[in-house]
Amino acid sequence: MSDEKNNEVGSAGGPLRPSGKRQVSGEGNTADQGNRASAKVADVDGASSGGNRALAFPRSVGSEVKKVIWPTGREMVTYSIVTIVFLVAITAMCTVVDLLAGEGLEFMFGL
Repeated sequence: MSDEKNNEVGSAGGPLRPSGKRQVSGEGNTADQGNRASAKVADVDGASSGGNRALAFPRSVGSEVKKVIWPTGREMVTYSIVTIVFLVAITAMCTVVDLLAGEGLEFMFGL
């Protein structure tokens, strides 16, 4: 199953990829909630001084980028092809509607 595949251990000892499961807010153990609260307090206290604020944003961006599950090359090719096909189809539909509307106006008003 997919859970078994996602829980394989990588070279760093952790799972290769996150399972994608999210916890419903308000649920969970109290120790986990306590860790989150202390992490938020530390972030606020650390960013309060003027010099640290300038460096806090790039650091937080970097930590958020590390959490992203990036698509594979094959997924990117698939997504790109789907996007291009969709754009061509929508462009064709708009062109047909525009031409039909122009022909209809020309027929009705004899322009």
